[in-house]
Amino acid sequence: MPNWQPNWKNVVWNYGAAEAAAAALRRAADTLDQTADERARVADEARAEWRGRYRDEFDDKFTRMLRRAHELAGEYRAAANQILGANQRVREEQLRRERDRERWRLEKEAEDRARQQQAPSR
Repeated sequence: MPNWQPNWKNVVWNYGAAEAAAAALRRAADTLDQTADERARVADEARAEWRGRYRDEFDDKFTRMLRRAHELAGEYRAAANQILGANQRVREEQLRRERDRERWRLEKEAEDRARQQQAPSR
C-alpha cells in the first residue's frame, strides 16, 4: 500500500448556486448602471434652466449618488468575479483530488504486482 493517502472526500460545493449568485450580482450591477445613466439623462433635462443654491446642492448630492451607484455596481461585479473564482478553485481542487486518487490506485496496483512477482511459486 502506498505510504500516503489521497483525500477520499469530494469537495462539497453547489456550482449552480454559485453561478446563479454571480449572475444575479451582474444583473444587479447592470441595473444600477442603467438606472444611474437614466437618472442622469432625466436630471440633465430638469437642470437645463435651473439656477441657484438649490441647483448647486442638487448637483452635489446627485453627483455623489451617481458615483455611489457606479461604485456599488463595480463592487457587485467584483463579488461576482470572486464567486466565479471560488467556483474555479473548487473545480481545480476536485480534479486534484481525483488525480491523487488515481495516482494512489496505480501505485497500489504496481506494489501489488511487484509483491506477487516476488512471492515464491508453490
